[in-house]
Amino acid sequence: MLAIFRPRARQVSVPLQVTRLLQNPLGQPAPEGERGDIVRISDGSVTVYLTPAEYDLATEAELRYLLAQQAHARAQAQEAKAAKAARTDDRRPT
Repeated sequence: MLAIFRPRARQVSVPLQVTRLLQNPLGQPAPEGERGDIVRISDGSVTVYLTPAEYDLATEAELRYLLAQQAHARAQAQEAKAAKAARTDDRRPT
């Protein structure tokens, strides 16, 4: 199934939420001013994780693109799951 994306009339940029995290203890926020081991970036609906080096090199546009890719992949996975469920339902005897 082909997904059609229509641009919204007016898109407002949601501020990105950036949190530097530690690996030990896993997932705990890094102390203020520390680099951390992992960087969590979210727009409120989708989250991606990068290394601090990847985050430092990325522009905001690239971060937003990564988030959009993740949202698109999530939507495709949900469509595939729904299609598989529909095929399974069609095969069941009534």
